[in-house]
Amino acid sequence: MTLPKSSRPSRNHKVFGISMSLLLGISASLATPALAAEEAKLKIPVGLVKKTAPAVPSNYTPDILLVMPNANAENDEVENALKEAKGTLVGTMGEGRLKCLIYRTEKGHLEETEKKFTKDKNFRCVSRNYQFKAQLIPNDPQFASQWHLGAVNAPRAWDMTTGGGTKIAVFDTGCQASVADLSGKTLKGYDATTIGARLTVLGGPGPLGDLLGGLGGALSGGAQTDVQGHGTLVATTAAATHNNSINVAGIAPGARVYPVQIAGSNGMTDDIAIMAGLLNMMASGNRIVNISYGAPPPIGFTNPFLHAPLHIYFQEYHDLKGGLIFLSSGNDGMFDPNPPVPYLNTVSAIDNSLSLADFSNWGTSVTFTAPGKGIVCTARNGAVRNVNGTSFSAPIVAGIAALIWNANPVLPNTWVEHILKASCTRAGGAMWTPYYGYGMPNAEKAVKMAKGII
Repeated sequence: MTLPKSSRPSRNHKVFGISMSLLLGISASLATPALAAEEAKLKIPVGLVKKTAPAVPSNYTPDILLVMPNANAENDEVENALKEAKGTLVGTMGEGRLKCLIYRTEKGHLEETEKKFTKDKNFRCVSRNYQFKAQLIPNDPQFASQWHLGAVNAPRAWDMTTGGGTKIAVFDTGCQASVADLSGKTLKGYDATTIGARLTVLGGPGPLGDLLGGLGGALSGGAQTDVQGHGTLVATTAAATHNNSINVAGIAPGARVYPVQIAGSNGMTDDIAIMAGLLNMMASGNRIVNISYGAPPPIGFTNPFLHAPLHIYFQEYHDLKGGLIFLSSGNDGMFDPNPPVPYLNTVSAIDNSLSLADFSNWGTSVTFTAPGKGIVCTARNGAVRNVNGTSFSAPIVAGIAALIWNANPVLPNTWVEHILKASCTRAGGAMWTPYYGYGMPNAEKAVKMAKGII
């Protein structure tokens, strides 16, 4: 539709604190991906084979189904459908569009019950409770230069903002708040692994269950202790304090960390824990979530069909709550055939030659890339670690998002995503590739765009 001349905004019109000329510039950058001559280009991999894992996953909780009722389903019909199946309703989580029933089937009847519920018109979607591991490839501790900071131009962005208190929620094993690089900046957070947080087992469905679930979250002891170690590595990659003469600097060194424990000491998580954590995000108003967990494609988090209830939560958080989710692509060296979805930002990893890391997954679901090999960060014992994995490329992009939002807090999440894409260093003239998505975000350029400087 063409606006009448009198209704058209001038080129100096401000939208969310950004000039119209900047918006036009961002659109031009997205349409014309040519970069300045001095910028290094990402290198297109040669000879990669599209390896994928078997499409039938085995990493799920035995005898547990996640069942979301249709909005127009009658309560009596839902209850009858549950009673007719072979199992027991053990709890609920969420409400309204996000209501999810936790159903324990009789032993040996999981597949039968899953098929029955899938065909039932009263249910919106059904899935198993899949389990995931952290995306980390550990190396021996050593001190090395933080090449990734320069690669994404973070130090030059710090001349304009360091993140200044913007919160990054780290969905992981907790964060060791006592280490110097996180001291004074790690909030209480939330433990999504407790019974009260995960599902309302005692109350079951209904008002009592919702009440107990809310109390379970409110009484959470938080997540300021790292029960396994992975969470602290991820958190310091994103937001370690800089200029304190200790260890390392994060991409957004002024940002605060909101730890959400989704995994125990074995480093494993599942759909229920992620969903419980997202409910807490919606209640607490956190706008940036990093999840450095996954499984070999095509059965990882990027699969919207296998993880339908979880994806409904992802989409609600992004579309209705204005949040951003950054997800590691995984370390299996495989092609991910899952489709891209607008509510997830999946990040692959590159090495210091600006090539796809040999372990990084790649494919149609990839949105961005970032350094993921030889990343220097701080461990939960306070020591410096040199690590590899897409676990660390994802929080690098999450950290740049924190810098953007701190530079212009009124931006909607979709514009933060547009700025990340428009700032990217790309592979040659390609707008998007399955290896790097839109490319590697440039922190300095992104912050300038957010502030309306360019």
